[in-house]
Amino acid sequence: MPAASPPTLTSRLADALPLNFRFHVHHLSSPPTLCPAIYSVPPEEHPEKTFRESHFLSVTIDSTDHQLQVFALEVLIYTTESLTTLFVSKADSTGYIHSLSLPKGTPSPLKSISTTFIAFLIETRRRPDRKLVLSLFARAQDQYLFPGSIENPHKHVLDDRGLVKWWCQVVDPILRKHPSNNEEQEPETNLAHAFDDSYTARGFLRVPGCDSHEITSFFPKGFHGSQLPRKWLPADPLRDLGRSPNLPERCLIPRFPDDPKARFVEELDDELPNPLSHNRHSPSKVKQPGRWKSVRSLEEFWEMMAFRQECSSGRLVGFLWGVFTPMGKFTGPDEIKRFNGSLNAPLAERNGSGLATPIQSQEQNRTRVSSQSPLNSILVPETPITRSPSSPTPTPKAPAASSGTPSPGVRNKSKHPPTGPITSHEPRTIKAQPAKTRHYFWPSLTRGEVVLREKDYQRVNNLLLHLDYANEGIAAKSTKRWIDDVAVVGRVERWGYTVDGLKQVNTVTKDVRSDVATLDTGLVRKKRRNCDDIDAAAESASMHREEPEVNVLSVGLIRKKAKITGKSDNGS
Repeated sequence: MPAASPPTLTSRLADALPLNFRFHVHHLSSPPTLCPAIYSVPPEEHPEKTFRESHFLSVTIDSTDHQLQVFALEVLIYTTESLTTLFVSKADSTGYIHSLSLPKGTPSPLKSISTTFIAFLIETRRRPDRKLVLSLFARAQDQYLFPGSIENPHKHVLDDRGLVKWWCQVVDPILRKHPSNNEEQEPETNLAHAFDDSYTARGFLRVPGCDSHEITSFFPKGFHGSQLPRKWLPADPLRDLGRSPNLPERCLIPRFPDDPKARFVEELDDELPNPLSHNRHSPSKVKQPGRWKSVRSLEEFWEMMAFRQECSSGRLVGFLWGVFTPMGKFTGPDEIKRFNGSLNAPLAERNGSGLATPIQSQEQNRTRVSSQSPLNSILVPETPITRSPSSPTPTPKAPAASSGTPSPGVRNKSKHPPTGPITSHEPRTIKAQPAKTRHYFWPSLTRGEVVLREKDYQRVNNLLLHLDYANEGIAAKSTKRWIDDVAVVGRVERWGYTVDGLKQVNTVTKDVRSDVATLDTGLVRKKRRNCDDIDAAAESASMHREEPEVNVLSVGLIRKKAKITGKSDNGS
């Protein structure tokens, strides 16, 4: 019996969002593209071949007769032959989710969407014998993706401490679905999906300027409880993620876009000696160790990060990791061979089914876009340019006599030049890219509804940064413009899917008209009064007390003082 296919992103979001509330989701992505390595390499070594894949999730809601963007999240996936890295690049909200009028006590839909989308990418991008690491840094800022949204009074901007705690709460449910080690048993949790014991998971957090005890205050509440196992450590896993733990520190720290620690690494690299320097006594190159002079360990690196402008001046930046390790990792080369054994299979077999993938559906809808669109001029023509057979064929020139040495700037021509009509071939499309290689894994289930090449993906994202979300009217126009622009660049008529929440939420509402609850006399505990209050009360009572009658002592109770006559006679 074939194994059940994993749930789609739509079904996962429906299970996580509150009941009777509707959301619209737009998932945009790019194919794996060769990019610079995120890890530095030691001297005299080649960088690791790295591919990057971009994912952008936009969430909108209905507001009268238009849609409003309420949340967006971008995740970059870096894959090499030995490691898969998910980097949460940006996340931002507009504050217009208040239009839904969610009941008081409803869990944040934005937090549920973030947890669901990240968990979806992690579970569908894991490889059987490779580690997967989730990485992000939390830095408080007014707006990341939606310009002008800070002017919306309903937007709730977290401070630096609140943002670090928020992201820990987003990642913690994902970690709870896996054991921390091989001996851990399945916990009793209320997670939406089953417990997965094929991978171990552990969370790490670094906050420059805070010691280990202060960092534990950012962890979720389950960290301090005795019922749940501890998933978080106030440390970093960088030395365990590198190709070798003995590499220099600069080779263990990844470099992501707009990353504070990456900028610090680039400044420290100026301390490295020139790799092309020569020894006075030997013409050969001097072998350099590739280590910094001022920073000798990772602990020193984090201590120095606390004095950086981005991590000081009363602000905190949290660096968070979630490491997922398969059970029995690297037990032998057979697992890798089985994983890479189908690389030469036909493309239809790699996709796993004969159903239309998101890219194939996108290709079918390309002809529906109007040719008069202002963005259609930048796209590749749909009809290949061919030369008619009746048109004159240019006669190739005879090769000039040569002494055997080609002249500079002139390409060597074949001895038998092609003849006949010249037909230009259509460029290689995205759907022809293999879904599985030894460097990356690109399943069709996780691809966006619209898949764009990296250049077009960056273009539509840059458009988002030039729109305005200051008020609801302008935000509605900006939302429509961005959705339409992606449809034109992706050559689809309409995109996006609707998600109706299915999660039953138990909200607590207070009834103002309810009767006042009266406590029993035995349950009332009187507050202990202060000594000063007792003295003040006694003094006040004595002032208002009626003046008592004068007490007259009897003669027998009066004792007269004896008079000394000797001193008075001498005048002394």
